[in-house]
Amino acid sequence: MGALIKDSTTLDILVQLNKRFDADALHEMVMLQKEFEVFSSKHTLHHSFALLGIVPAEWSERKRWYKFLDHLKTYASDLPNVNGHDRVVKAFKDDLEAENPLPISIRCHSAAEEPEVTVANGRPVVFSLDTHVIVSIPTTPGREVRRQAAEAAKKRRVAKTRK
Repeated sequence: MGALIKDSTTLDILVQLNKRFDADALHEMVMLQKEFEVFSSKHTLHHSFALLGIVPAEWSERKRWYKFLDHLKTYASDLPNVNGHDRVVKAFKDDLEAENPLPISIRCHSAAEEPEVTVANGRPVVFSLDTHVIVSIPTTPGREVRRQAAEAAKKRRVAKTRK
C-alpha cells in the first residue's frame, strides 16, 4: 500500500481484514453478504470496508486508506478487463456467496515482481492447514516510491537546465 498509507496503518488494516474473514468469522460474513450484499458492483470497497468497520485507528489515516481503495481501480488484475478494485470485490462476493465459502486472506506482494491484483486458493501462512482464498495486492514500499519520485524530479530539473 506503499506511499499512500503508513506502514503501521497497512499492518493494522491487514490484521483487521484477516481476522474479519477468517474461519471463525466466516459464517457471520456469509450471512451479512446474503442479507445486505456488502460486496457487489453497487458498492465500492471504500463503502464496504467502512460499513464493516475495517478502517485505520487514526482518523488522519482514513482519508488516505479510502484513497488507496479507490486507487485500486487503476491496478490491473489477473482477470482480463477487470481492474484491481473490481477483482477484490469479485473475490469477496464470489467466495461469500459460494456453496462452500473459504476463509479469505489478504496479503501484499512486490509490485516490481507482479504488478497485478491476484486471487488464488492456497494456504496463506506456513502453519495453517486450511485452504483460503488469498487476495494479494501489489505494493511498492513508501521509501522506494519517494526515491523514484525524487529521481524523476532530478531528471526533470536536469533536462530544464540543458534547454
